[in-house]
Amino acid sequence: MTKLLRGTLCVTAALTACTALLAGCGLGGGDRGYNLVKPPFSGSPACTALTDRLPEELGGHRLEKPGVDGAAAWGDGDIILYCGMPEPAAAGDCRTVGGVDWVGQKPADDGTAEMFATWGRDTTVQVRFAGKDAGTPAVLQSLAPVVKQIKEAEAGTAGEASTGCGTAS
Repeated sequence: MTKLLRGTLCVTAALTACTALLAGCGLGGGDRGYNLVKPPFSGSPACTALTDRLPEELGGHRLEKPGVDGAAAWGDGDIILYCGMPEPAAAGDCRTVGGVDWVGQKPADDGTAEMFATWGRDTTVQVRFAGKDAGTPAVLQSLAPVVKQIKEAEAGTAGEASTGCGTAS
């Protein structure tokens, strides 16, 4: 009987320790259900300035401070912004919203439903949407005043900035 009680206590203690360890592994005080990776060029002055000016609310969601340079999230990862990403490969689905050119990109393999990146700026900003009904045009419009402060690229770089890509419907 003593061996059985001792074994049960050891298992209970081990489970308690594992639970405590896992509880402390969340991002910023709790698991928010998404993992952010530092963008490769997030250390630029443009990204620092952009992340300091992001709206507190976007698409009906509150801004979260994930503690990752060049990244921000709203609504438990419903909307994720990365500043300092590589420029998009080509201008496929390109639209101008609020004076900023955005290129539709193939969604990432992280549950992203829609993804857009700026086109023709010195520093690339990427916005990921977890759902198709995330109010994409309104969100991009809300981000435009902040993103427009990133300098437009010279013609011949970052997707021929002088050509633009049209107007969003």
